[in-house]
Amino acid sequence: MYSLFMQYNEVLVTGGTGLAGQHVCRALIEAGMLPRLFVRPGSEEKVPEEIRNRCRTTLGDLTVREFAEQAAQGTSAIVHIAGTWKESPKEGITFEEAIVHATRNVLHAAREWGIRRVVQVSVAGAQPGAPVPFLDAKGRAEEMVRGSGIDWTVFRPAPWYDLRDGKPLASAAYLQSLAAAVADALGREDTFGRSFEAEGSDRFPWERRSSPLPALATMQE
Repeated sequence: MYSLFMQYNEVLVTGGTGLAGQHVCRALIEAGMLPRLFVRPGSEEKVPEEIRNRCRTTLGDLTVREFAEQAAQGTSAIVHIAGTWKESPKEGITFEEAIVHATRNVLHAAREWGIRRVVQVSVAGAQPGAPVPFLDAKGRAEEMVRGSGIDWTVFRPAPWYDLRDGKPLASAAYLQSLAAAVADALGREDTFGRSFEAEGSDRFPWERRSSPLPALATMQE
């Protein structure tokens, strides 16, 4: 299959300071791509040195449209992971702002700069109207991505944080295999317009450059 990897030399990664984001950055670097990390001011030190030395960093807040535009400028693809697992209204951190509004800004930035490729890392169980507010917000963000008119792919892994206490749930091996799938999908036209969901949390079931697609793939119309 024709590979698109070389078209995606610089990839904007939102949420690159997080647990999954760091694994995604390593996978992108391994695949020959250059991550551009979008991080909140003061969070730069959360990025391990070996990643920080091999990527560019843009500071800002995804809930501000202008920051999202600035971060995306000059990149050719976006991997959108950023969000929050826990609300803190007193600090202005809500699912509506950090997940829904932030995703809207990411998609706006993609359109503004003609970026045709977006990979979103969501979570299994995300659905608009879900009784769990986090899953509702994630589901609505997914809907926006699917309706964006952009070449999208959505990954729905098992939660890697416990919603009750914020403690990590996923193993390093699970996140590494998820990250490899994200990096691999950027170069595969057969992942456009598809969602991939893992039922378990032991390992994300993806085989690199596999054909046909893994059985967990479902086409979204």
